[in-house]
Amino acid sequence: MAVRRGHAVRRTALIAAAGLVFAGVTTQSAAIADPGCLPVGTVGTPEVSVDASDAGLAAFAPATVALPERVYFRTTTESFNRRWTFATRDGQVYVKPAAAPGGWRMIALPGCLAGTIAGVSADDDEVMMIDRDGRFVTMDHALSAPADWNWSSRYGAPLWTGPGNTLPPGAPAWSWSVLSPTEDHVWTDTAGNEHPVGGAKVSHVFALTHGGQRIQYVDPWLPVDHSYEMSTPLGGRFQAVALSTSASTSLVVNRYGDFYTRLYDFDISGADKVFFRYSYEDQRGLPEAPDMLSERIDPRYAAIQLPAPDWVAQPKVPGEITDRISVHRTGPGSAARELRVEGRDGGRTGFWRKMLTDASWTFVVTDQPLSGAALENSPVHRAHETLGPVSEYDYQGVSAQGWTARIQSFDPAVSPTPLRIEFGDGSGLDVVLHTVDGLRQTPQQPGITAQPRFFDGTIEVPRELLASIDAQPSVVRDFLRNTLGAKRFTDTSVDVTDTRFHLALSDLTLHRR
Repeated sequence: MAVRRGHAVRRTALIAAAGLVFAGVTTQSAAIADPGCLPVGTVGTPEVSVDASDAGLAAFAPATVALPERVYFRTTTESFNRRWTFATRDGQVYVKPAAAPGGWRMIALPGCLAGTIAGVSADDDEVMMIDRDGRFVTMDHALSAPADWNWSSRYGAPLWTGPGNTLPPGAPAWSWSVLSPTEDHVWTDTAGNEHPVGGAKVSHVFALTHGGQRIQYVDPWLPVDHSYEMSTPLGGRFQAVALSTSASTSLVVNRYGDFYTRLYDFDISGADKVFFRYSYEDQRGLPEAPDMLSERIDPRYAAIQLPAPDWVAQPKVPGEITDRISVHRTGPGSAARELRVEGRDGGRTGFWRKMLTDASWTFVVTDQPLSGAALENSPVHRAHETLGPVSEYDYQGVSAQGWTARIQSFDPAVSPTPLRIEFGDGSGLDVVLHTVDGLRQTPQQPGITAQPRFFDGTIEVPRELLASIDAQPSVVRDFLRNTLGAKRFTDTSVDVTDTRFHLALSDLTLHRR
């Protein structure tokens, strides 16, 4: 969710409504959110003009630790945006101009941060730092001059003013992602329609957890928890060994060198119905709205196409590779992404690179020592050999009308889910249930637990089934017409616990099998 929330005017009004002032003065809410030495900071506020000078850089002391001449990968210890390169060593953070070799200087961190930073990830004009306790610290104005840089530990609801958050436990890989109107301008949905990013940005920490089978994302506008997820490829069963995300585009790889990419964030997922209009109906060919307000309220214009973009398999790399991978934006639009993976070709070390939509990889020589763990990189895709277990949550229930509904292997991060309907005469039909983990402002436990978890649901009927509705058995025909209105898509709210699954449609409760 973060900060792609309509126009900046609307967003400023929301902040004002929360009783907060971001003109360099602290408020009671900010004081609670930022204990210790950190000020409120500017992160999460409307963007300001960029200072193209190096003002303040000379005030930083030259680095006295060994650092690379150039950084080629966005990792959790070295990272970059189009203007600056950052690195962390021994709790300190260092910076140099991205376009020049060397020239590292040690950033003068606030006193309470000095010596505590364990990770750094830059994207757009924000830098996410993780301290040794896993706590988030965000540096703002990272495309501007160092004199403009400032820090904040604020994170979470409401409106990025929460008390702070932490990296999900057991995360061997994580990445900071920012999608912005100034750097990206637009993004493209599955109908091929471009949508404006809006008046602000979308910022997430994406974290690889649970042995590489789950990706949890932590949005600074959402509750202080670790409940939101993006599924891994192949129905959430892909087991990744590395992750990198930039501008809402994620890159993952498994131990056999199988790469997948996905464009996804809270807003793109379909979750932000407060500020955006979504539809499962085909939006191809509809005109694009002239502005975000028209897109939100005028049905003449294309809504955001659902479901959200899925994972896309990338071609195999024709050489040796390691698990040191990276993705970064190269310009406006959601196709402007460069993928990199460390490796070797013909005895020379460097990295393999390709643009997101390129058909093949090319090699760039750096002659730097390889630092990642070697991957087997088989010549064919072998992802199906390393799939994790399916979800253990199966549900079944009988409606008041006497038909039975069954859901197998429900996973809150995976959509759609097969939904089987069976009737007393032995006939049945197979539809799918789309679920979107919607907007909430109170903490939710991760996964499926005794705490009810609410989703925006939509039942989809296959086109061919609707086309042959008159030829179906009478009970199937009546169900399609009377329960689903003979429509391809029917909305229904859904709430789930570890013992039951409730569909508002027909007020049906399914119980754990």
